[in-house]
Amino acid sequence: MNNLVKNMVIWLVIALVLMTVFNQFSTRQTTQTPMEYSQFIDEVKQGRIAKVIIEGRTLKGTKADGRRFTTYTPSDPWMVSDLLK
Repeated sequence: MNNLVKNMVIWLVIALVLMTVFNQFSTRQTTQTPMEYSQFIDEVKQGRIAKVIIEGRTLKGTKADGRRFTTYTPSDPWMVSDLLK
């Protein structure tokens, strides 16, 4: 019976370690780095932005290298035309 308890504790510890490692890696992939709006426009003009989602005044996107970012737009009437170029 003592060996059974030891084995269960060992497997429980292994499971907790694996869940912690998985959680650390999965949260890193969803982290979005803040970016200044002027830098965002420069990156768009240089073709370094792969995807952008516009949610009100919040822009969430993915750079060409796969990194994610978030920025906030001022009232820019030319933003959509800059993105479509």
